[in-house]
Amino acid sequence: MMTETVNLGDYILLYSLTKNRKWLVKVEERKFSTDLGVVDLKETIGKKYGEYVYTSKNIKLKIVKPAPYDYIMNSERPTQIVYPKDIGYLLLRLGVEPNSKILEVGTGSGGLTTGFAWFLSEEGEIKTYEKRREFMEVAKRNVMRIKPRCKITFLNQDFMEAEVEEEYYDLAFVDMDSPWTIIDKVYRSLKPSGRAGFLLPTYNQVDKLSTKINKYFLDIEAIEVFIRRIRMKKGMVRPEFQMIGYTAVVVTGIKY
Repeated sequence: MMTETVNLGDYILLYSLTKNRKWLVKVEERKFSTDLGVVDLKETIGKKYGEYVYTSKNIKLKIVKPAPYDYIMNSERPTQIVYPKDIGYLLLRLGVEPNSKILEVGTGSGGLTTGFAWFLSEEGEIKTYEKRREFMEVAKRNVMRIKPRCKITFLNQDFMEAEVEEEYYDLAFVDMDSPWTIIDKVYRSLKPSGRAGFLLPTYNQVDKLSTKINKYFLDIEAIEVFIRRIRMKKGMVRPEFQMIGYTAVVVTGIKY
């Protein structure tokens, strides 16, 4: 099996082993400036992942293939993103498969769309609604960096006014201010035993959703996901002082 090489137009991570720093960059015929020196990105073309490129200060940077985490955390963000800590849970809880048909309401910056698309095959499909065009355009740029294999349809439309296929989607995800106003529509869009997820930044929203969700979904679960990083330095292992704590409540359920 041949080792994959870097091509023009690919995204790569440039990783400094000495400074523990990394940059996600698109390989183009240009120079990329860092505080460690300038990198001629043309020099990365044809190199194998795991090899090195040198800056103008003769500092070597390792060429690494990005993971979905890297794309999501380096997204253009006109809106808050769905964090990888929440995405990982949603992928498993909603049962994403390579051929899944996914409905997304509230594309935002496309963080979760990127996560979904990474795991879908050519048979998979995402239809995502965003009523603000400027957000949708940013989301498109973010998602297309991973060169998704699945079909993705970006719709600049208010979901409340959209005509949606019934019993068509395997799963749905909603990230909007008042999901309780469209919960019946989401319910109808799902196949029997389909699953839905909701992202809610405030407890007031969770309370309002709870008045309706039990009518449409079972096995309901509302959680918060926290990550605390541990400093990995010999003789000084301890929790980091900063952490991504509360971001939102994630609510999931299975269609009745």
